[in-house]
Amino acid sequence: MTTDTVPLSVKWGKETVTLDFVVAGGVKGLKTELEEKTRVPADRMKLMAKSKGLWKGVLKDDFDFSSIDFSAALSKNKGGPLNLLLMGSAAELTGPKTKTVFLEDLPPEEVAKVQEPSGLENLGNTCYLNSVVQCLRVAPQFRKALESYTPASTSAQTLFLSTLRDAYTQLDRTSEAIAPSALVRSTKMAFPEFARTGPNGAPMQQDAEEFFSGMLTIASSELKEDRLIKAALPFTTPEELGDANNLVDALFGLKMEETLTCDEFDDKGAAAGSSGGDDSMQVEGEDKTPVEPPVKSFDLHRKLVCNIQGGSDGSAQTNV
Repeated sequence: MTTDTVPLSVKWGKETVTLDFVVAGGVKGLKTELEEKTRVPADRMKLMAKSKGLWKGVLKDDFDFSSIDFSAALSKNKGGPLNLLLMGSAAELTGPKTKTVFLEDLPPEEVAKVQEPSGLENLGNTCYLNSVVQCLRVAPQFRKALESYTPASTSAQTLFLSTLRDAYTQLDRTSEAIAPSALVRSTKMAFPEFARTGPNGAPMQQDAEEFFSGMLTIASSELKEDRLIKAALPFTTPEELGDANNLVDALFGLKMEETLTCDEFDDKGAAAGSSGGDDSMQVEGEDKTPVEPPVKSFDLHRKLVCNIQGGSDGSAQTNV
């Protein structure tokens, strides 16, 4: 072993700490290594040499180890580790600043916040319902309005929204899959077509898009109060709401512009492929305004409908 690294045996109370001290680290390096092994803070340490050929008294922070001939000191100590005496008390162990909480110690509603979202059991071809409910689960504005909803009367529609709200509350309180029995029953009351069964008595498969549209229709008729819109969209201005008079249109509404034109005439009123004459479009007034100008209208929609042209080629007129 070279004198770049010196074996040390440090007596500390009833304990003995051994280490290979890197001389180049200086006093700071020695104290840092001892602090890691003893938990005695460096500023509390008092280090004294028991072997000959080292420093005298208490080791000072600015002491230069290059002034010591460690090879000679090791020879005098017959090749054994150099002996030091450490005085100082260890720092008390403190607990973590943030208490460690294990998952199994959390209540179910807290577990639900940190684990994967809970699911919905299939109660007989109810995947159409489960998929829509889970999609809208992550729409906080819609959820906020449901939480503030208080039905004015009892009907199939109000029962449907109430059980939908309760299903979300139940999902938020557990990490396990739940059975949405009450929501399925109220759905079949609000939408009798979803209560149909097959020849064997099992519930028939239903369309998720139809359920989504029906849900929005009921929600738009019930979630009309200004306080519900304000609870869901607190920073929305009346100008931004536009013609929306219920939460569904305010949240999901799309203002669509529709322009109707006559393909038989150009924008000047002349028949396509002609230079005027008898086939020209009739005009009125001195300003020669076309009789059939483009007609624009605006409407509020809740979803985009994609019409895909079908048939064997691009000229086919069948929309599916």
